[in-house]
Parts: sequence; structure tokens; C-alpha cells
Amino acid sequence: MMLINTSMMRNGDDVWQRAREGFQLAEVNPELVRRHEQYFASRPEYLRRTLDRSRKYLFFIMNEVEKRGMPTELAFLPVVESSFVATARSPVGAEGLWQFMPATGREYQLEQTWWYDGRRDVIESTRAALDYLQVLYNRFGDWNLALAAYNWGQGNLNKAITRVRAKGEVETYENVTMPTETRNYAPKLLAIRNIMAKPERFGLRIDMLPNKPTFVSINTGKHMNIDIAAKLAEMSVPEFKELNPAFNLPVYAHKSGRQMLLPANKLHRFETNLAKWEKPLLTWQVHIPSANENVTDIARNFNMNTNELITANSLQGNREISAGRPVLVAAARTQEVALESTDIAQTIPSDTIIAAADTTPETPAMRAQAAPATQRPATVAPVLITTASTIATPETQSPTIVSAATTQPVALSVADKPVSHTPAPRPITAVKQAVPVAVPQLANLTSEPALPLRPATRLENHIVSSGDTLYNISRRYGMTVEELKRLNTLGSDSVKLGQNLHVLGAPVSTTAQQNLSPSPLRTVAYQAAATRKQNEYIVQTGDTVFSIARKLGILHSDLQRWNEQLTSNQIRPGQVLRLEDSGL
Repeated sequence: MMLINTSMMRNGDDVWQRAREGFQLAEVNPELVRRHEQYFASRPEYLRRTLDRSRKYLFFIMNEVEKRGMPTELAFLPVVESSFVATARSPVGAEGLWQFMPATGREYQLEQTWWYDGRRDVIESTRAALDYLQVLYNRFGDWNLALAAYNWGQGNLNKAITRVRAKGEVETYENVTMPTETRNYAPKLLAIRNIMAKPERFGLRIDMLPNKPTFVSINTGKHMNIDIAAKLAEMSVPEFKELNPAFNLPVYAHKSGRQMLLPANKLHRFETNLAKWEKPLLTWQVHIPSANENVTDIARNFNMNTNELITANSLQGNREISAGRPVLVAAARTQEVALESTDIAQTIPSDTIIAAADTTPETPAMRAQAAPATQRPATVAPVLITTASTIATPETQSPTIVSAATTQPVALSVADKPVSHTPAPRPITAVKQAVPVAVPQLANLTSEPALPLRPATRLENHIVSSGDTLYNISRRYGMTVEELKRLNTLGSDSVKLGQNLHVLGAPVSTTAQQNLSPSPLRTVAYQAAATRKQNEYIVQTGDTVFSIARKLGILHSDLQRWNEQLTSNQIRPGQVLRLEDSGL
């Protein structure tokens, strides 16, 4: 993983430029795009705050988008969804950068427990959002329609498309009847794209975003207070929470595959200080109230201040204490309830979906699928991943989003600046370590047919990375899951981080995959020699100059030098690029 990130860092020094190289979306509803361009350009301070927040996450998101060959405009979708506030919560319960509702989050394997909500996990929610967008693109065959489905729900969009086809027309973003918000959804993203492409045209100046990871992901193997973790990293609690917004309580509840994010320049300090730390790392424990206990009783029994207990558990008072519901309390001499026993999926009823008529607009958080999307098997996150972020102190102004019925911004019910609710540490004599909890794997649904195997020219290797499953690996290389399993003699659908898998040929784009004809798996395909010259590269759909350079481990400036036609960095699928000049 470090080698991959090093390769990415070599190619250019500005993430904004990387993004510009991968812009692919066709413009729809130009009059709405112009309107949103004018709106954002006339509010440079709001745009600056949003982009400042994005600097913590964009290097990582860009890497994930580029690895999938997706349009890089999608990396800016959190501008539209949450103004890049990782703790954003909509009035109807959608949360995080990508605004997942509980049911959709569970469908895409975002764990939601009393301790932790994966919808706010920067790494996991990004993986889930891109999985979801890929499913929508595979279904509708158009990125702008996929965006409409992300906002409105694929069931609603499918019904609207059916009505267009009933008229004998081919559906487009313009001729499908949508709610006002959905009609404006893709144009808002396109407006952001256009501003980022040429900020000077809009009278804006955007400071360079270094093309390098600035936070890392670690698995400590230990429970610990969030305030202690922040102290070990020599950072403030609000800064720590900006990178770790998924934890609901003032505790990092360790679990196999669960991650803690730290600024890259703080990792060494954290590890050094952790090795020297001789005090308890966890000063909390779980208490299960009885029927006759209230907040005052519990606080008194555990030598706590009542307000401290209320703040730690985000309670509204005695009314929220109920028998059998766990409460976080100051640690006593003995543990009442093992932490692990409460770190299980919450028993949450299915989301109450507002079944709006086709002409009734929905908020982004009301997304629901009429038909289930293909589900993704659970995977284990890596112990160490380099990702992206520049730690910046957010401002206190609330972010804005566009409401369903208008293009004017409305305030989200979340403040930019996280507030520390972590009381002072309390001593504890012993902490029971977490036992990894197995997450059941979900079988791929059969509602979406597997892709046939495309003709392959050579046997390649694929190293399993975070978020990989047999399903998305097979899609990436134009294979079926069964073909991938047979090629690697796999007895199950699970894969491990770092596992080396044989695949057929280089990754292909989704568009190319959809046009493939069935082909049986043949041994001769494994051994066939590559047909193109070694000093040439054939451009594939989704490629950019930057992504090709990263894929081949070369400098993008060399690629431009070897190919004079790349002065504008414009390439097209099928174009042949030279990989070395005649003097090499």
C-alpha cells in the first residue's frame, strides 16, 4: 500500500490538477449549471470553507475514485451532500459525508452499533458510496442518471424512465420527470466541477492541495478513551474527532477491522507516547440500568456528576434512561458488563421511507431502493492505510445544502466545529480486551446477472486492497465470480487483505464490460502473450494522463514528453501512447 501511495505522490503535486485530468461527466441542463455556477461564485467564503474541510479527505477519496476508473467529479459529491462535514446529519436521519440512511448503510455493510456508526467513517462510507454509485451506473448506464438515482432512489428513477420509454423515447437526464431537487442535483455537481476546472474564470483563487497522504489508519488492538488517544497523538480532541467522527461515545471501541485515523505527521508521536504510557487507556465501563434507576441514581452510584453522565451518553435527561439500555459510566473497581457484549449491531427498525409521488421532491436522505441492490460481502479493513487529510480547525458557521424545493441553501442541523463531550479521565484497574466479532457475509443477489468473461490476452496479478471483494474484483476485470474462483482455486467467497489473485488482463471500464459477449474460461487464455509492444500503452475508458502514469509507475511529465500530442492532457479510448522515447 505504501508503494502504491508513493507512486501516486510522484505524479504531480496538486490534487486539484489530478481531479481536472479525470473530469468526464457530460453537461446536462446547462441553464441550471450556469445558475449554480453563479450561486457558488457569488459566495466565495462558503465555497472556501467547504473546500478547506475537503482538504482533510480529498486525497484519499481521489485515490479511491481513480482506482475504480470513475469520473473524478464524483470525489466532489460530498460538497453537494454534506458540504464536506463528516458529522452532518439530515433531519430525516442520513449521516456522514455521503449522507447514508440507516437501511442503505446496512445494505452496503456500514456497521451501526451503540459505539460506532460506519456511515460517518471516512474510509468505510467512501467505499460504500462508490460501491453504490457503481451499482447505479451499471443499472442505468449513465453517470448523471446514476447521480439522480443516488439522490432520488433507483426505484423512483426506474419508474420515471419506464414512463419515458412508454412514449417511445430514449431516456436522458433532461426528459425524465424528476423532483426539483433531483433535477438540480447533477447540475450542482457539474457547477462545482466547472469552477474547479477554471477557478480564475469565476474570479476565485484555490490554494494548491499537496498530492500526498496526510493521515494514516491504524488498528491499535486496544480500547481507549478518545481524549487519551488525542493526547497520545499530541492533538486536540476536536481535531481527533474530525478524522474519527464514527465513534458515538468518548471511547475508541477496538474491534477487528475497525480503524483509528491519525494525521500522518502524528503517527510516530502516537506510537512513541503509547509505548511509554503507564496509566489506564480506558476509564469508562458499561452499566445496564435496572427498572428503578434514573440518571441521578446512576451518577451517584458511580461517583459522577449528573451533567457528566448526560454529556458522555448524549442524553436529554432522566427520560432517556430505560431498563436494559446500556449507559457509559465511570469505571469502578470491577467491570459490570464487558464492552464487547454491547458492540453489536443495533436493533433498528427498517427506515420509515416516505413514499412520495413521482412529482414530490425528496431530500437526499430519503433515498430508498424499490429493488435491492447487489450487496457487498463484508471485508476486514487493513491495519495500516495511508490516506489523505490536512488538519484544519473548522469554523463555527453551519454548512449549507440545497433543499428539495428550492436552489437556495438551508442550514443543516450540525455545526462545523465538533464539540468535545469527553469528561476528564478516571482511573481503572483493568480493561478487558475486545474479541473480534465476525460479521456475516451476504451472498450476492441474483437480481443482477454476472458479467461474462471478456477475451483476455495475458494472465495478470491483483493484490487485494481495502474494500475489495470477489464481486467487485471480478467486475473490474470483466470476469464472473465463479471464473475468478476457479482461476484461483478458491473454496469460498472471502478474500484477505494483501492476497495475490490471478486475473485475466488489465482492468476494463464498466462501459466496456457491458458490451462483452460470453466467452468460456479457457486455459489457453492464461498463457497467451501480450499482443501490444512493451513500449506502448493503449488508452482505456476512464484513463487520464495522471492515472496512466500512476498505473505504470512513471512520471506524468515523462509521459507528456514522450507523447507531444498530450500538451493539453486530452486523451481518448483506443489512443496509443509511447512509454519511452527513441533515446531510451
